[in-house]
Amino acid sequence: MNGVIFTETLRRSWKQIVWWGGSMAVLGFYIAVVVPTMDTLKQYADLMASMPTAVFKLLGVNDAAAIATPEGFISFSYFGYALLILAVWAVWAGMNITANEEDEGILDVVLALPVPRWRVVVEKFAAYALIAVGIALISLPGLVLGLNNSALKISTPKLVASTVNLIPGLLLMLALTAFVGAWARRKSTALAVTSTIIVASYFADFIGRNGSGLLNDVLRALSFFSYYDSMGVMTNGLNGGNVLLLLLVAALLVVGSVWCFQRRDVGV
Repeated sequence: MNGVIFTETLRRSWKQIVWWGGSMAVLGFYIAVVVPTMDTLKQYADLMASMPTAVFKLLGVNDAAAIATPEGFISFSYFGYALLILAVWAVWAGMNITANEEDEGILDVVLALPVPRWRVVVEKFAAYALIAVGIALISLPGLVLGLNNSALKISTPKLVASTVNLIPGLLLMLALTAFVGAWARRKSTALAVTSTIIVASYFADFIGRNGSGLLNDVLRALSFFSYYDSMGVMTNGLNGGNVLLLLLVAALLVVGSVWCFQRRDVGV
C-alpha cells in the first residue's frame, strides 16, 4: 500500500516535533528576554568588540557592531546556532532512514515485504522532512513571545523568514545522512562520515570568512553554512538563490541515496 512507510514513520516520530521544536522555542524565549534594555545590548556588543577578530568571527559574527541591533543580536545568538543545534536531530533522523535498521537487522525483514527499495528511502525521507518543517515552525512562537516581553523589537515577517531559512539546511543535512547511510554498510561509518562533513563545512565557512583570496572563496562556496547566512536573511529577507541551491543539493542526495541503496546488498 502506497504511503504506509511514510505514515508509520510519521506515527513513530511525530513527537520529535514537540520535543525539538519546543526546546528551540524555550531557547528562543530565553535569549529574547535575557536582554532587559537596549543599553544591555550595547554593552554586550562592546564586549564582543573587545575580543580578537578571529574569536567573534568563529562565533559567526563578521561585524561586532551588528550585535548592538535587535536583528543582529537575535541572528547571532539564536539563528546563528539554531542550525548547528538541529544538526543533531537531522543526523539522528537521517540515520533512521536506513542505517539504524540495517545495523539492527530489521531492514532485511522490511525488504522481504513487497515494497520497492526506493519507497523505503523516499517515504521515510518525506516523513522526516515534514517533521523538520514542524520543528522549525513550532520553534517560532517561543521567540515571538520572548521578544514581546523584552526590549528587543523585531518585525514578525523577519522572524518568519529566518525560521523558514532553517528548513533548507535541515533538509540538506537529513539528505546527506541518508545518502551516507545508504552508501555505507556500517552505522558507525555512516555516523562518523556525516558528522565529519558537517563539522568540516562549519569550519570551512569560518575559515573562508576570516580571510580573502581564492582559497577562502572556494572554502565558503563548498560550505552549506555560508548559504544559510542567518545575518543576511534577518537583514534582507530570504535569498531565493541560496534556498533553491540547498534544496537542489538535498534532492540530488535523496536521488543518490536511492541509487546507492538499490545497488548493494543489505548487511545482516
